[in-house]
Amino acid sequence: MMPRDLEGRILLEAGTVLVIDKPPGLPSTGRSLDDDDCLQHAVIQRAGGMVWAIHQLDADTSGVNVFTTERRHVAALKGALSAPSARKHYLAMVHGCPPWETRIVTDPIGMVDGTSLGVTAHGRSAHTEFEVLDRGPEHSLLRVRILTGRTHQIRIHAAHLGHPLVGEEWYRSPPCAAHPRQALHASRLALEGDLRLDVAAPIPDDLRELANGLGLCLDRATPY
Repeated sequence: MMPRDLEGRILLEAGTVLVIDKPPGLPSTGRSLDDDDCLQHAVIQRAGGMVWAIHQLDADTSGVNVFTTERRHVAALKGALSAPSARKHYLAMVHGCPPWETRIVTDPIGMVDGTSLGVTAHGRSAHTEFEVLDRGPEHSLLRVRILTGRTHQIRIHAAHLGHPLVGEEWYRSPPCAAHPRQALHASRLALEGDLRLDVAAPIPDDLRELANGLGLCLDRATPY
């Protein structure tokens, strides 16, 4: 991504904080600061100096991604992100139609066979809250809130419930080829504290088209 391509994806620029609507297919950060195949590199080029990523989104996950140009603000922003008051909301499209309206999953996440992540009693604590927004013939639209930030947390917990994400390759057998990426979008992030913010990212076109094809209505998929 070129720095000029960022301008239309900036959700908030306030002081040292920059919030980007991350496109799918691009990691938040790369293997090094010179890795141009990541969002951080484009933000650094635009800023003309070092920029720190406050949190990571999977490469295929779109939506709210926070950066700062001041290292002294990293700890405060990460602390606000991990606080119980943080509102980290996602939209997900999953296989199947859950019989419940809301569900809280607190199963720990960790390595299950030395190479793969999953639910395991020896994993780290994880807390995910699911809410059904709409049901189609064979799929459902969920609003998801995470209170922890484990790698692939939503993908793992959704699959653990028996409702893996549409487009899921790792946590569904057989892998889902119905969409070229996991149908997951970071729709809203609200943080409290000295560096408070409340930002929402619009639903991307590919997920709108997917919802239409799956018979799902996005009317309730507002971030607030």
